[in-house]
Amino acid sequence: MPDLNHLNPEVRARMKELAKFWLTRGVDGLRVDGSRYLIETGSNKLNGGQRDTPETHAYWREFSAYVRSIKPSAVIVGENWVPLKRSDTAILASYYGSTKQIPGGDELSMNFNFPLSGRIIGGLKDGRAEPIVDKLKDMIELYPPGVIDAPFLTNHDMSRIANELVGHRGRLGVAAAILLTVPGSPYIYYGEELGLKDGKTDHEDRHKRTPMPWTGGPKGGFTTGTPWYGFAPDHGRLNVASELRDRRSLLNWYKALIAARKASRALREGTLTLLPAAPPQPTIVAYLREVAGERVLIVHNVGTKAVKGFVPGIASQQILELLYSGSAHPPRRTPAGWALDLPPLSSAAWRLL
Repeated sequence: MPDLNHLNPEVRARMKELAKFWLTRGVDGLRVDGSRYLIETGSNKLNGGQRDTPETHAYWREFSAYVRSIKPSAVIVGENWVPLKRSDTAILASYYGSTKQIPGGDELSMNFNFPLSGRIIGGLKDGRAEPIVDKLKDMIELYPPGVIDAPFLTNHDMSRIANELVGHRGRLGVAAAILLTVPGSPYIYYGEELGLKDGKTDHEDRHKRTPMPWTGGPKGGFTTGTPWYGFAPDHGRLNVASELRDRRSLLNWYKALIAARKASRALREGTLTLLPAAPPQPTIVAYLREVAGERVLIVHNVGTKAVKGFVPGIASQQILELLYSGSAHPPRRTPAGWALDLPPLSSAAWRLL
């Protein structure tokens, strides 16, 4: 991959020409790769000037202003892969830039949320809510107001979520429910909605990008010719046609989640307030999504055991089920709050009336 000199005015002008070329032909946005490493100066003692330099941030402000001048509605999504530690969200937050003059920030419109991805996977592997809750706290505290997050589970460079969670239907279902009920504009890597695994486990990129299995046939409904590469394991079962017929399939759960999100402005645009369970429950992730005129309570049990408890401090006379992955009874209103009875590895959302 070429390493361009973005300090060169001719290079900057050419990058703007390329952006204009696509934006004027109907493209709605751009994904920028390795956007922390654009201008490497060697002047920063902390990291050797190889990432997150002031010059890089200045470039994104200039480039984003140009993109807005061509197409004000266009978005720029940054692939800012950051280490999984407390400072990772602070680094991501810096790439939105200032929100004083430009709503959503004057640098990148969105940033792929690698920290949240890592915490969702880790939390579900261990059956612990704390990593997920802590990362949501970081986002609330560190993101500039009004920015748009870009949550995801895995991408084309990563081992697929089904590999990470060993194809466990319950864990995959909760991961999807978290993704599609947190704030932002969620990204779904093709095949995640089927539980698709890597083609092989040797970590080569091509094995993470196998053809999409639309059917269980030899060519998978992908082509009438010969697929460019072999299908992932078990495509005879994990394909669109088969899962559409199965009411309890992962694909139909994704469809239900997307339908619930479309039906709820609070899930699409609302704020997020974390809610502690009472007594404290180490496997419960609970939060309130709220927008003018609508409040939605979301609860996930990331553990392998059923949980009973309360969500205190929710003033509501009635609730309306918006989404439920388990078979337990809906919450019961009590003087202490709403009483919960959650099956293992389950997710639910209720509109508060």
